[in-house]
Order: sequence, then structure tokens, then C-alpha cells
Amino acid sequence: MKIQIFPLEVEGKRRIGIRPLGFDKTFPQIMRQIPGSRWTPEERCWHIPYEKEAYGKLKALFGSAQLIINKQASTELESSPVTEKTELAYEAEITRMEEKLILQRYSPNTVKTYKNFFTLFLVFYPQAHPESLTKTDIVRFLLESSRKRKWSSSAQNQAINAVKYYYEKVLGQERTFYDLRPRKSQKLPGVFSEAEIVALFKAIDNLKHRAILMLIYSAGLRIGESIQVRRADINFERKSVFIKAGKGKKDRYSVLSDKVIQLLTKYLNIYQPEYWLFEGQTGGQYSTKSIQQVFRRAVKKSGVNPFSTVHTLRHSFATHLLERGMDLRYIQVLLGHNSSKTTEIYTHITQKAKERLCSPLDFLDIDE
Repeated sequence: MKIQIFPLEVEGKRRIGIRPLGFDKTFPQIMRQIPGSRWTPEERCWHIPYEKEAYGKLKALFGSAQLIINKQASTELESSPVTEKTELAYEAEITRMEEKLILQRYSPNTVKTYKNFFTLFLVFYPQAHPESLTKTDIVRFLLESSRKRKWSSSAQNQAINAVKYYYEKVLGQERTFYDLRPRKSQKLPGVFSEAEIVALFKAIDNLKHRAILMLIYSAGLRIGESIQVRRADINFERKSVFIKAGKGKKDRYSVLSDKVIQLLTKYLNIYQPEYWLFEGQTGGQYSTKSIQQVFRRAVKKSGVNPFSTVHTLRHSFATHLLERGMDLRYIQVLLGHNSSKTTEIYTHITQKAKERLCSPLDFLDIDE
């Protein structure tokens, strides 16, 4: 992940400003690893103390090649004593793991996430080769990092996955990490009501934006799958959309509604994309960040649940099908779930099933 750095003054003190070039959900977690790091909403950037130790930590976390110095500030920062070279002793192990991940065709997001968490692990023991570290050292890293940086269960799992991959796949050691995983929380996914879905789509005036979100809901797509759909993947005659290499590298087909077919026909006639179904303004794939921005605007305008995400459309797709009598097995196939247990979570949140429930007290003849 490349980051831009520049001099900054905050509350009368010199700081080093930092902005990521692109979106990465692990970026805030990495920044919190640097003592004295702070986020400033006014400047919309992170910043760290203008000190040699803080700058050295920044370089160790991201790598020297990833730091891009603002041209206007290059002379000041490059001549400053804070920019002296500070490197990890075994930084080459990061590259070694990255190459293995790429060869095994892991997704770019997975490669980036594993690299970031493995870098944090190396920074925790900057002068020790990871092969010399024991399971006790790994536990200490997980405990202290989780406590100081307030990792969620998901973040802790990602850190374990990264370390686990290095030792098992890169070094070829035995699988010994099962007991380090946090207990899974039993959270129910958020779901829109059918009325909220209608309100959400009515709040979108742009044809392209409406087509994207309606396709996601109509076919139960993940946001990453929606930008991977090619024009040739839409089959109007069979009322289906082909999802190539979805999560877990699995291909599958999902359904298209008549309403989406009408909308996409109109969209294709006007926009005429060349390869991808949804393309950016300058060509190429549409971005997930743009879809998220479109969704947030629609949520705000329609007044539906403000805590929802684009993925709520996928949850709603499954729940609404289940409420209308669709067999759970078919929903599992449409969603691309390996196990029916993953799909069964929707049986706990269907509103129509809840409406049929009643207390056993209602059957008893008890006078007030």
C-alpha cells in the first residue's frame, strides 16, 4: 500500500501528515501501531510525531518503497534528521510470502491483508528471523496487539491467517494454530424490509447507479462480484447472470428479475460498455468504493437504516426469498455457500416467520 507523507502543523506542533493512496481497511489498524499517531478530521489525514523513532516505525510498517513524499515538501523532509534509514532485519520474508500468495492465485485483497498483518508481526520482533520464533512468541504478539490496538475478532482472525500462512505454506511447518482463534460471535445479519428496498431504489435517479444496486439485490451478489460481471455474463433469455470466480474461486449462476432485465436493456443501449458490465468514466472496471458512495447517498436520501451496507442487499435477497417460500437449498446455491449451515442463519431473521410465532401463554384460559 503506497502512502503520501508531508509536513503538517497541528496545534502549533510539527507533525508528519500521512494519507493512503487508495482504500485499505487495515490502514487505520496499522497507523495505531505507531506511538503518538492521530487522525485529524479537519485535514482528513493521519499524522505522527515529527521524530526519528516515529518515522522509522512508519518505514518499517509500510516499507521505504511505499512512501511517497509530497513534492512541495520533499526538500524539507528528505533533509530532516527524522528521515534516516530504518529497515526491518528480515523484510525479505514479506516479499517471499507475497510471491507465494500470488503464485497460489489468492485475491489481491487477501494478499494485501496478509502482507499488512505479517508486517505487524515482523515489526513486533524487528531483529528476529520469524523462523526462530516459537508459538509462545506468536501468542505474545496476538495478545499484546489485540489489547493495545483493540482488534475485533475478525481482525485477530486475519492476523492468525497471515502468520499461519507464512509458517505452514512458506516454511512448510505443521498446522498448529487452531487453539489461537477467538470464539465466533453469533451475529445476525442486518436486513431491509421490502418497503425499505423500494424506498432505497426510488431514491436513485442515475440509471447506471440504480442498475448496479438493483442487480446486486436481484441476484444476491457480493459487492466485489458485481464489478467482476462482464457484459457477456448477462443472459436475458435464461434470465440469469454468471458469476465467475466468486468467493473461494467458485463459479455459479444466479437469477435476474424481469425488472432488472428491463433496466439493464435500457442501460446497455445508453452506456454501451465494451467488456465489463459496469465501467468507470475512463473505462475499465467500476470501483467498489464508487458503489459504496452511491449506496450511502441513497440510504441518506431514502431514510432507511443508516447502519446498513451494500452487503445488506445480499442478506435481504436471501431473507426475502425465504419469506416467499423458496427452498433453503436453492438459496444456498444462488448465494454460493459451501455449507447449508451458513444459509440457515436467514431462518432466524425472517419477519414473516416471527409474525407467526406466539407465546404458549396465549393458549391458556387464565382470567385477569
